[in-house]
Amino acid sequence: MSIAKAISSAMSGLTATARGTETVAANLSNVMTPGYARRDMQVSSQTVTGGVRVDGIVRIVNSSLLTESRLAGSALSAASTKNAFQVRMEATVGLPGQTGSLGAALNDFQAALGAAATRPDDDLRLAQVITTAGSLANRLNDASTAIQEARSTAQQGIASDVAVLNASLERVAYLNARIAVLDADGTDASPLMDERQQVIDRIAGIVPVQEVTRDAGRVALFTAEGAVLLDGSLPARIEFQGASQVTAGQTVGAPLQLLTFNGTPLSQAQMRLFSGGSLQANFQIRDQLGPDLQADLDALAFDLQERLAAPQVDPTLAAGDAGLFTDQGAKAAVATITGLAGRLTLNAALDGAAWRLRDGLQAATQGPVGASGILNGMIAALDATRAPTSDGLQGTATLGTRFGTLEAKVSTGRVNSDADLAIRSSRQSTIQSSILADGVDSDAEMQKLLQYEQSYAANARVLRAVDEMLDQILGI
Repeated sequence: MSIAKAISSAMSGLTATARGTETVAANLSNVMTPGYARRDMQVSSQTVTGGVRVDGIVRIVNSSLLTESRLAGSALSAASTKNAFQVRMEATVGLPGQTGSLGAALNDFQAALGAAATRPDDDLRLAQVITTAGSLANRLNDASTAIQEARSTAQQGIASDVAVLNASLERVAYLNARIAVLDADGTDASPLMDERQQVIDRIAGIVPVQEVTRDAGRVALFTAEGAVLLDGSLPARIEFQGASQVTAGQTVGAPLQLLTFNGTPLSQAQMRLFSGGSLQANFQIRDQLGPDLQADLDALAFDLQERLAAPQVDPTLAAGDAGLFTDQGAKAAVATITGLAGRLTLNAALDGAAWRLRDGLQAATQGPVGASGILNGMIAALDATRAPTSDGLQGTATLGTRFGTLEAKVSTGRVNSDADLAIRSSRQSTIQSSILADGVDSDAEMQKLLQYEQSYAANARVLRAVDEMLDQILGI
């Protein structure tokens, strides 16, 4: 080997060692950095001049694990969003037997009725019936309000998700263009690829996304159901219109809206293209979970009103007259039942006239103070096993049983949601552990560092030997 070739080989070795050391340092300093992919230096031998050539720095990414991680992240985001709703609804409705629950408010009302029936002449006991009845109506009002607030939160969540989705797609398109430029120049674009991976991970939390590699380092993005989010220089445009507040009577199309994709409104069936992440979960809360629970509450409120508005309970009531509970002063009808739980109020005839609980809501004057027939009729009506009075109820049951059934249903929904969230979290954690294990291994990087140290020392010895040889030659 000539001296010139020895010098060239040693210098190329030192250059490769320096690049390799930089790569190891970058890997070790970014072990826990989200979106960072392990770097690996690629080298090849130079047969003509001798030594090694650095071919480039390669990002090591397990595409299969990354795809699984994003799908798991989407499922976790959806489960977390729905779980937050279920937890809030359980706190609103309450558990069976729990203080402050709907069932407890009904029990307090029934207990007050029982006490008043034994002493109908006691104005304090009659006043307690009015107080507990008002509390029951307020609890139903509050539960209805909480549902609509949750639906409004979901509506706002949809708008936020769409804004983040559009901004993220535009960022990926920009990074694609920059990476392609750097790729054409032969410049390492790994930092931009790391950023792009983080942005795509953010998209995956909103909607499940599939990444497809294109030329020049670019990527195309599709939803798991096949909608094209980005394939080229221009990303898809997703739009959403909707007021920040949602009310009980609002449904899809009247006036709640779905997504618009590239200027085309999507149908209910087409919305599956965006299923699987927080976006779908928010739509599900707004359009299904919330309205279903509202319907259950409205059915209970209607049953409560109907039981106490019967002439058999209060002979002073005529057909069409409102009973103890009213729909903002009138008798509720099945046709207008939607949102009844939020509108339920006490009959204004009781204002300053608690004696009408004893003598009848339409009574003009007070009757015998010892009369307890109407009070006992109310107790019997609440305890009666009745057939459903609206579509939201099933089977024959007492009012207390129906309240307990709703509480159990809400509690079961929360328990199932907790279990689903735990499963999704466990799967995500397992995949993340696999990604970390497949990523930067600090022990392996330290071994590489030792190898580079040895390589540096060897190449340095070659240059030292060449230097000594040249000194000897010049000294002759």
